[in-house]
Amino acid sequence: MKKYDLIVIGGGTAGIMVVAQLLKKKKDLSVALIEPSEKHYYQPAFTLVGAGTYDYDKTIRNTKDFIPKGCDWIKDYVSEIHPEKNTVNTTNSGSFEYNFVVVAPGLVN
Repeated sequence: MKKYDLIVIGGGTAGIMVVAQLLKKKKDLSVALIEPSEKHYYQPAFTLVGAGTYDYDKTIRNTKDFIPKGCDWIKDYVSEIHPEKNTVNTTNSGSFEYNFVVVAPGLVN
């Protein structure tokens, strides 16, 4: 079972910003981002889409383009979190151990 200093669940704006800020401060941190989607939806722009002033298609980007260097992308779903064991289970990639976890899964599109 691979162990990380930090596992972030969710590759939306919140999850990616947490990873980016922490790796900026401590480059040798072992970090994994668990996010199943290949597409990243920039949800803060959705209000502008609703107002008719921004194109919805411009809110969709490739997730891989936003994952900070030094972060492992586990392209999978989290099926269980075991805080008493500091582990997360995924649907297909197995289990991972962590020192710290951030849970920011967002919404399902």
